[in-house]
Amino acid sequence: IYAKPQANPTPAAAPGKRPKKRKTAAPAKSEPEEPVFPRLSPEEQLQVDKRTIFIGNLPIGYKRKKLRKMFDEFGKIESLRFRSVASSDLKLGRKVCLKSNKINENATSKNGYIVFVNEECVENSLSKNGTLINEHHIRVDKLVKSKIEVDDDCKNSVFIGNIPFAATEEDIRTALDQCGDIEYVRLLRDPKTNIGKGFGYVKFIDSSSVMLAMKVKDTVEINGRKLRIQRCKSKNALESKKKVKEWKDKKEAEKNAAFRGRKSKDSDKEMFAEKKKKFRNKKVNPDSRPKVKKPKAMSDKTYDKKVNKKSKKRDSAGS
Repeated sequence: IYAKPQANPTPAAAPGKRPKKRKTAAPAKSEPEEPVFPRLSPEEQLQVDKRTIFIGNLPIGYKRKKLRKMFDEFGKIESLRFRSVASSDLKLGRKVCLKSNKINENATSKNGYIVFVNEECVENSLSKNGTLINEHHIRVDKLVKSKIEVDDDCKNSVFIGNIPFAATEEDIRTALDQCGDIEYVRLLRDPKTNIGKGFGYVKFIDSSSVMLAMKVKDTVEINGRKLRIQRCKSKNALESKKKVKEWKDKKEAEKNAAFRGRKSKDSDKEMFAEKKKKFRNKKVNPDSRPKVKKPKAMSDKTYDKKVNKKSKKRDSAGS
């Protein structure tokens, strides 16, 4: 009985030497996973946010290593993460789609966050704002701003509405480039599908560009749709305006309550209308009404008697 020959026989090792191991294919290199952070208190989270920058309008295929290399010159990076990546399958989670590279074909951009070790690195990294990467002007901004910085953003910014859903930041930049130098364009998008919500903001470097944007607001179009351009107002200004209005309404109500004379014809009409409305809406129980006996119909005889009595009285009074 002879043994069947093997398909790929391994050569016998020489005496005193170890057999050679077969070379296996190296595993495909993948991007490092995002670190998992523990839950922090509000005060600790605020300290982390002060050391964090936001990077918007990044190309969809931009790698983590390239982004880290770009911002390494400003200081040591603690963590880096991508957000707003539209997946092709909404049932799967964001991390699964990133690992399996199941990204929506219509998506053109994504956002990122970088946390530095030192807070001083944040100010220096803002110099990368407006850098052109693969025909995308990236937006680099702080995560935590002071009130003065927020008011400055509102003075140099305009609100844009009626934007086509398929429009990108570059389309809006080219449409409003005639007004002046643009610092950044911010479009609000759905985080799952990466489709625009139809409105956004544009910040100019100089406040005079806002005046030019208001002059040409009736002529700016994108893909045949006319844009709606308005000035931006800060939250502090809106809140103060609301408080002043409430104070004026309160004073006017107190003044009207203290005055007892006739105010005007309109006020009399309103008061009469309110009383009439209350009377109509008043529910009356028919059982609670007083019962009154209905008068009986008068017969001919009783009528004649009453007439004769009256005539006799007249005759006696005349005599």
